[in-house]
Amino acid sequence: MPPLLTTMRSTRELVSGEVYLLSALAALQKVVETLPHFISPYLEGVLSQVIHLEKITSEMGPASQANVRLTSLKKTLATTLSPRVLLPAINKTYKQIEKNWKNLMGPFMSILREHIGVMRKEELTSHQPELTTFFLEALDFRTQHAENDLEEIGKTENYIIDCLVAMVVKLSEVTFRPLFFKLFDWAKTEDAPKDRLLTFYNLADCIAEKLKGLFTLFAGHLVKPFADTLNQVNISKTDEAFFDSENDPENKERAEALMMPLVDQLENRLGGEEKFQERVTGHLVPCLAQFSVAVADDSLWKPLNYQILLKTRNSSPKVRFAALITVLALAEKLRENYIVLLPESIPFLAELMEDECEEVEHQCQKTIQQLETILGEPLQSYF
Repeated sequence: MPPLLTTMRSTRELVSGEVYLLSALAALQKVVETLPHFISPYLEGVLSQVIHLEKITSEMGPASQANVRLTSLKKTLATTLSPRVLLPAINKTYKQIEKNWKNLMGPFMSILREHIGVMRKEELTSHQPELTTFFLEALDFRTQHAENDLEEIGKTENYIIDCLVAMVVKLSEVTFRPLFFKLFDWAKTEDAPKDRLLTFYNLADCIAEKLKGLFTLFAGHLVKPFADTLNQVNISKTDEAFFDSENDPENKERAEALMMPLVDQLENRLGGEEKFQERVTGHLVPCLAQFSVAVADDSLWKPLNYQILLKTRNSSPKVRFAALITVLALAEKLRENYIVLLPESIPFLAELMEDECEEVEHQCQKTIQQLETILGEPLQSYF
């Protein structure tokens, strides 16, 4: 094993001749397949070489012999070794690659993800504490590399999150609940770095995507923290976050807690004009529109619609424009139910028909036309 691993470290020779690389990979594959019980002293070295080689083989193309062999070797490592053998080596290897993570985190996490995928229920139960400790360390990746390119960091963090989600989907509610709150506390403790919140929200989003309706069992606990965070990052607000309720809010209370922090994001110009427009059209407008559907209660639609309409009186034309497209998105979701909200909307639309900003005035005309199409009747009689 030592000479084989030394051979695999001499990257220059491996790259110079594909036959050399294929032979080394074939030899390693055979060793792992036939002697899995004897490999533990060398496993760290094997893992390290495999993830370093992925960059070389992937450049040869997905269909290349080398890439096919490396994929097969990764699968063998992930599926034939017991967690008792593989997980300690995974832990040690992570500490090595964390310092030099570019191009390595994806291949590394893919081995662990596949391993988690084949773990038996009782194995997962017995190794869950060890895996939880590992993930809590790995999820600090963003915090530890905050000075690096944000896009790169996000991409790398997603490899870690995908791997953790592979574990989450195998847990029962009883075993997932304590893990979820442990992660939540990890992000929210008083002296925790702010970047942890970003990681946690990213993780919660991925878990919600996977668990779908089951996630509502945990979603209630996130309403107040989400609302607080929205207020804390809103540069148009100067007052402190305003929720005192300690209870687990029911639907109406949850909706009321989230409504203003979300609507107030229409005025949050954080990051400059371009980021503001991107955030509004890509995230905020769809979020508010879906929020109106989830609320499913006309007693809450009215204040929501009215608070959005009030933003059309903001001094910034960009905010007035954003409020207008939000009104339209609401109507597109609520369809004929929007009729009950028309009487209070008309005075605001009438004002915007004569807006000093041409772009806003034009958008208002467009909004009225589209409202007529959605509601199936002319709105002239309302003006």
